Parts: sequence; C-alpha cells; structure tokens
Amino acid sequence: MKKLTVATLIYIGLPTLFFLLFWLKPFLAAISIGAMILAFSGAILALPATDTESDIPWKEIGLTSFMLALGICLASEFGAFSYQSYDYMIHNYKFNLLATSSLPLYDAQKGIFMCYYLGNYIVPSLLGKLTSLEMIRFYFFLWCLVGIGLTFCWVQISLLNLSQIKRLAVCLSLVAGAYVCILLPTLAYVFPDLNFIRNNGLILPGQFILNQVPVFTRSLSESPQHTLPAVLGAAFVLAIFGRIEYYRSAMFFYFSTLFLTPFTAIGLSGFMIFGFFQFLHRRGLKFFRTTLLYAIPLAIAFLPVVFFLASSKATDMASNKAIWQADRAWFLFYFLYQFSFYGIWFLFFGKKLLHFNRQAIAIGLCTVIGLGLFQVGFYNDLNIRSALVAQLILSLSLGYTLVAHWRLMFRNIRFTIGVFFFALNLLGPLKFYYEHLFLLSGKQRNSIESPRVNKLPTNYYDMLESAYRANGKEVVKQYSLSESSFFREFLLRN
Repeated sequence: MKKLTVATLIYIGLPTLFFLLFWLKPFLAAISIGAMILAFSGAILALPATDTESDIPWKEIGLTSFMLALGICLASEFGAFSYQSYDYMIHNYKFNLLATSSLPLYDAQKGIFMCYYLGNYIVPSLLGKLTSLEMIRFYFFLWCLVGIGLTFCWVQISLLNLSQIKRLAVCLSLVAGAYVCILLPTLAYVFPDLNFIRNNGLILPGQFILNQVPVFTRSLSESPQHTLPAVLGAAFVLAIFGRIEYYRSAMFFYFSTLFLTPFTAIGLSGFMIFGFFQFLHRRGLKFFRTTLLYAIPLAIAFLPVVFFLASSKATDMASNKAIWQADRAWFLFYFLYQFSFYGIWFLFFGKKLLHFNRQAIAIGLCTVIGLGLFQVGFYNDLNIRSALVAQLILSLSLGYTLVAHWRLMFRNIRFTIGVFFFALNLLGPLKFYYEHLFLLSGKQRNSIESPRVNKLPTNYYDMLESAYRANGKEVVKQYSLSESSFFREFLLRN
C-alpha cells in the first residue's frame, strides 16, 4: 500500500503547495514549503519498508476502480455532457480568474482578496494558464477522475476479505449509498400541512436547515470541490484504520484537506482524535513524543492555511448559529432528521451494519450527531459538506451488509424490507442520471472561456450577490479576506 499512499498524499497535498507558493510572501513560502516537504518525507519514511500486502491484486483493483470512476465522472456535470447546474456559474468563473489573473486573486474595484476553498480548482487552472482556457475542463475532469479512482482503490483495499465481484458490488452500491430520498417526501405528501419539510430536508422556523446531499450523484456532480476530498479521506482512513505506521500519513492528509475544504477536515476530526488516543494507549509516551515532533513541520507548513481560512469575513455571518437558537422544539426536528437519514438503516439491519467496521461507524455517527447541532452558512454547509465523510462510511457499511448477508433475503423479514427500502432509494440516483443524460443535456449556463452570465453583473462579486438572491451578501463575505486579519497584514504576498 506504500505506493498508493504516496500517490494519495501527493494528490491531496499538491494544491496546498501551490497555495504556499503563490499566496505567501516569498521568504515565508520557502520556509513553509520546506516544512511541507519535510512533513511529507516523514510520513513516507514511517511507512513499512516493503509492502506486507503482497497478495493484493493491484492490477485488478486499479483497473476496476478507475473504470468505475470513469463511468461516474463521465455522467457528472464536469464530464462528457454539457449540462451544468447553477453552481457552475461560479465554478467556471473561479477557473477563469485563477487562469487569467495574477495570484493571489485580488479585485481592485472592490478591494477584495478572494478567500475561499480554491484547492480543487488550482491545479487545472494553472495547467490552463500554461496551455489554454479551453483545456481546463479536460484537466479538471482528469483531476476528478484521479481522485475518484484513488477513492475506489482504497475502498477495495478495505474490503479485501471479499471477492473481486463482491468488492465491485459494494463500490457500485455507493452510487445509491445510504442517502434516504423517499422518507421525508412521502411524509410531506401524506401530511401536506408539514411545511417544514422542503427539498428532502427540514427547515426549522428560525431558518436552521437540516439536510443532506447524495454523495456520488448531486454532491460530486455539483460540488466536486467539497466531495472529492471527503470521499477520498473517508476511504483512505478506513483502509488504514488501526495501523500506527500510517498515522503520520493520515495527519498529512488531514491538514492537506484544509485548503481544498475545511469541512472535510471537520468530518475527519473524530477519526484523527480516536487514532491518536488509540495509539497513545498502545505505545505510550514514545508515540506521543514522535507525534509531537512530527507536528512541528506540519504546523509550520499548514498554519498559514489555517490563518487564511480564519481570516474570511464569513466567520461573523448571521446564519451561523446553534440549533436551539432557532426554535424551542428543536429536539423534535433534530430527532426526525437523525432517524430519517441514519437511524432508519439500523431499524432494518441492526447490528449487521457494525460488522464492517464497528469503531468507524461509531465515530461517524458521533460526528453527525454533533454536526446536526450547529449551522454554518445559509444552507448549512457545515452539515451538508462535513457529513459526507460519515455518509460514505455508512454507505460502505450498508453495501457490505447487503453483499455479505444476501442469503438472508426472503428469510429474514426485517432484512428483506430493508433491501426493498434500499431499492426504492435507488430510484433517486437513477432519476438523477436519467435527467442529466437525456433531459438536461445542452443546458449550459456559461463556460470557463466565457464565464460571464447574461442579465447578471460582469464583476465577479456583484454576480455572486445577484445570483444568490436569498443570501448574496453572505456569499460575498464567504469569498472575502478580512482587511484587518493577521494573514492579510503579515503573511499575504504583496
């Protein structure tokens, strides 16, 4: 697994390397890049000298993983079809700005330095800067393909106790995943007066949103910048779960996700904390000392990213709140949400869901229990994006349960009902792909070469404010670096 780990860390760390190079003052950039290289080397040197998994069918895993990834990526909005959802107005503009402007991004008209999660855009954009804007779409497709391909490789590594066909069946089941798309809509149909159920989510009277997005359909297609790091991180953590020699690699991966999307780091935090105390208990002070020593180059390398993200004006938005600030009966909405999207699977499959990885499932559930209590952003990006890690882990557990216990079909009533419930929820992804392939094809809002949209302002930040009418000013805040921040005053390249 050593070569696969190296490839994964290079993939996830490369955007941060470019951030350090183009956003920091040259002297600070040299120090941070040197520290990052040192941290990367330390993670690789901690790995076993030789792969102990010599019996892993690497060719089969690599070929099947990337073939499956190719199919999913082709059917996504960054793939072979011209339809692009609303978010791509902004995606395409960001690609264009990164490829045609000097870095760091600065709007002289507004006096705004862009402060956003640009990691998933930066590599294709820089390649486009060297070649042409028309090629960025192709580069971005390859970037996503590599990320999803690596994800499925790690998924198969964590399922080595299954045959190749069963591993592929689990990977295919992730397309539907554990996303529940029929329960809340059915409830709203039967009880039309329940006006707090909207778009398969719950909206509390005080504008607190509890919602999910399906991982490999809508989330990957519309928001690959959030989804790619989350699914790759979840798959990587599961495959190396409990292996102390991979903990440094997990640390490097964890901090590398920050520039791509800090929501993934939040979703992975429980696993990092659990691993730390697990290995501390196993190895004692020796592990603590070596980890503390390794944390020094990590801190020097990634603290600038932390300062950068903390300098966003979004930290004081009105939509940031705790659930009890929204409604007195918040616990009823909270319980309905947790049961509708997570608890219902345990109602059908019970302890069988824990057979895949009991500890990982427990950490994932604790994560979503905590995430549901807080909102960041108008549409609660904290919950939607950070929960992707736990969603993938529950989806893997569900797929594993269906494959490992398929003989219980028609023998166990509860299990059989659960299979039919899974099949009903599969209609959602099938509808998604049908619409994108046959009904929405050709509906493209803008392009990377011509990102401006008719009837919207030409300035990027004015377009943001106009496009997101419900919360336009907050969206602009999310993209703006604070004028008085530590990062802007002391770290930012002039």
